Amino acid sequence: MKKIVLDPPHLLPKTAHTDFATCRGMHGPLLRINPDITLEHMLVHLATSLASAMETNLQVCEMARKPLQRLTWATQHNLDICEAMLETLMKRGEGSKAVG
Repeated sequence: MKKIVLDPPHLLPKTAHTDFATCRGMHGPLLRINPDITLEHMLVHLATSLASAMETNLQVCEMARKPLQRLTWATQHNLDICEAMLETLMKRGEGSKAVG
């Protein structure tokens, strides 16, 4: 039996509108994420921002003295975790492109 209606194309998720940089609600948002940005585009920007945060924090780790140094290294380890999760998401996206 032939299909009369074709399956819809596989669409990547897109973003919703999100405001940020409000200083915990002290003023209106300074920045926002626009709606309908593709997940792939978002991941690229996230990777760039994360790399910048990691480099900045690593410099602070090298300059800080105890006990602040412990906090900066804890932050560095958390950034490493975020980087690993981001890489996993990006690999998953590459895999779905190859299949689809």
